[in-house]
Amino acid sequence: MKRSRFVPALVVGGVVLIALAAFIFNPYRQIPIHEAIDPRYWILVIRGLDKYDYHNGLLQRGDTSVPEVALTIDDGPDPRYLPGIVQILKQNNVPATFFVIGIRIKQHPELIKMLHDDGFEIGNHTYDHQRLDALKPHEIANELRLCDSHIYAITGEHPTLMRPPGVQYNDKVLNVGKSLGYVTVSWTVGAKDYEKVSAAFITQRVLDKTGNGAIILLHQDNPETAQALPGIISTLKSRGYKFVTISHMLKQLNAKLPVATSR
Repeated sequence: MKRSRFVPALVVGGVVLIALAAFIFNPYRQIPIHEAIDPRYWILVIRGLDKYDYHNGLLQRGDTSVPEVALTIDDGPDPRYLPGIVQILKQNNVPATFFVIGIRIKQHPELIKMLHDDGFEIGNHTYDHQRLDALKPHEIANELRLCDSHIYAITGEHPTLMRPPGVQYNDKVLNVGKSLGYVTVSWTVGAKDYEKVSAAFITQRVLDKTGNGAIILLHQDNPETAQALPGIISTLKSRGYKFVTISHMLKQLNAKLPVATSR
């Protein structure tokens, strides 16, 4: 009797191990390993909050039932490479969401005006790129408010999207962001272009990991990123993907957006 119970259990265990191994070594997976092994992630899936969690104002991915992807570009404005990136995007009719740093806006306001005039989406990436999860709540708020003030002075619009530097956040960061009316935007596809890597590496990494609802994270202060963009755009378009903004993704998910309780 014990033997008959042991064999099915062994078979089930083997299947689970094979599935886990296939998941780990599959470069096309849509769920990062650290999420897949985290019980909290599966609780969010069951509750339908794995894409957009209104309670925390957190967007982690777009609608995975439609072939849409979002390009998000951090750490600008950078006068060396941003104009070239914008030219590539405009030539290919590709929208993008730029998360910008307040102190760089102060140095190059004309570049923010260019992004706004060309119809690109602009998000808050703090005033001077401090890790928000290490700050006190009032310090987090100040980082976001200072960046907001510079964006508003140029565009006449308050941003409603923010991305913490390093995408490092905790409940404290999420709570402050939501109280200021922000959706915190995460990512699903990281190009690792914050390191010294080639355009070919960036291109292949993005293409390997992109699927429906992907939020692609790029950086504009790396010359290789601009070189990689045309190949990324043309290949993803050939695979049937449509490029959209983060705001479009939120609308697609019928997301209930945070309402600012303080500014």
